[in-house]
Amino acid sequence: MTNKFICKDCGKCCQWSGGLLAPKDKEKIAQSLNITTKELQEKYLEEVELFGTKGFRPKSPKPYGPCIFYDKEKHCTIHEVKPELCKLANCKEDATKKFIKKHFVDQNNKASLDEWNLSEEINQTNK
Repeated sequence: MTNKFICKDCGKCCQWSGGLLAPKDKEKIAQSLNITTKELQEKYLEEVELFGTKGFRPKSPKPYGPCIFYDKEKHCTIHEVKPELCKLANCKEDATKKFIKKHFVDQNNKASLDEWNLSEEINQTNK
């Protein structure tokens, strides 16, 4: 995926929750905070499961609240190493769907594919 979008660090996307992490994101974020990936996971991340695949996203201080790395004045406090999805999404559904399909839909697992296809059908019906 190429990043055609330049983030303006406005914080709009961050106010609804944190972006899902690609596998390489944990290491980069942990290094920038000078902590281990285990410490990052315990203190700042929550486990999620999508389409039968487990992953992580930043915690929110409250349900449907801002990303734990979002600050009202500074905006994204990890902007230079923010998750891949945050770099790509631009608050747009298409980039998010591509990211989720790449990192969370197991192409070799029929149940994962069926769940993805069903979610796509539901999304199309609701448009």
